[in-house]
Amino acid sequence: MLTRNIWDHADYHCPIIGTCLTTAELRTLTARVGLDLPRTATDYEVHGAFVCLVKRAGRPAKIVQKYLDRKYKRQLRRMAKAEGDEAAWAIWTELADAGEIPGAFWAAMRLREVSASILAQIYGEVHMLSHLVGASTRADLRRLAEALSRAEQLESALAESKASLHRAAAVWKRRNFELQRECSVERARREKAERERISLRELLETRGIQEAERERDALLKQHERLQDHVIELEAQNRRQSAIIETNYREESALRTDLLQREREVETLELALLEDLTPKTPCGGACRNPEACPCPHLRGKCVLYVGGRSGLKSQYRMLGERFGCELLHHDGGLEQSPQHLQQMLTRADAVVCPVDCVSHEACAAVKRLCRGSMKPVLFARSSGLSSLASSLRELHRVCQ
Repeated sequence: MLTRNIWDHADYHCPIIGTCLTTAELRTLTARVGLDLPRTATDYEVHGAFVCLVKRAGRPAKIVQKYLDRKYKRQLRRMAKAEGDEAAWAIWTELADAGEIPGAFWAAMRLREVSASILAQIYGEVHMLSHLVGASTRADLRRLAEALSRAEQLESALAESKASLHRAAAVWKRRNFELQRECSVERARREKAERERISLRELLETRGIQEAERERDALLKQHERLQDHVIELEAQNRRQSAIIETNYREESALRTDLLQREREVETLELALLEDLTPKTPCGGACRNPEACPCPHLRGKCVLYVGGRSGLKSQYRMLGERFGCELLHHDGGLEQSPQHLQQMLTRADAVVCPVDCVSHEACAAVKRLCRGSMKPVLFARSSGLSSLASSLRELHRVCQ
């Protein structure tokens, strides 16, 4: 039962206003309670005005109390079920742990069944939480400063990206300007035709009606053709804009592809120029493998699934350059999937070019390698440079 009013509290008006109402809600309630505050009033001044207002029983205090009852009616119903101090404290703890501190605080202040000692304990917790929130706010401000610094760095990188986009946009703007100029010329011609049509209407009184109608029809057709031409020019303008955007995206994709190919060519050149054969072959039985000059793939067996049949010998020669035995399976064109499983048992790793192999072979390689815990690399293409890049990656992993 709601028997304790907000003005009945002698010491809790400040925490009730500060905890249970936001600054935005206080400013909204200002007109309803009859407070005349300047627009430049600070949040602290608004808070202080409401604290003084609710100390006296009257219409403004009742408006604030009614607003709080409606806002926290669920917490009020929950706290009303408390019978005794222990039950009230348990309900307060439950609501506070759920993050409903403002509603639980107002419910405790509103219900007379909550004793003064419990109110003091609840106020103590709310008071200490306000200190913790202040300390947390200072930490948040520090993190905000760091975030702003990072944002400045990102803005600098963004400015560089915008510069390249502006250059592409400049080309589009020049073309757009030319098209707009052509449109202006066409519009001028259309306006001239319209003026001539109006002049012809004025001459209808002195010329024959049939001749005037023929000329009018001719002018209307010319007008329609000019309108169609203007529409076509505007459509061409939009197409040119779309082409510029497409060319920009294609250029980015080509740059990425070119960088990948340069890396593959560099890997292939290194594989062809480096002497991976040790000066004193150890036969794989050296006591210090990390310091051994032999290739790291020595004694390993790599299975190459797919690719071009005409490059099988080159595939094997390239594998020898890296010191490994390279087995080849055509991915199911002539060799059976069962043969692929048999070859996989001999292999230590698998390389599969995604541009020259079937989806079924790719799926089988993934499934078999996952089951046998063997590494698998999916190469970008079936060329020698792509294979060299994959073997170099295996060479690096074996270090």
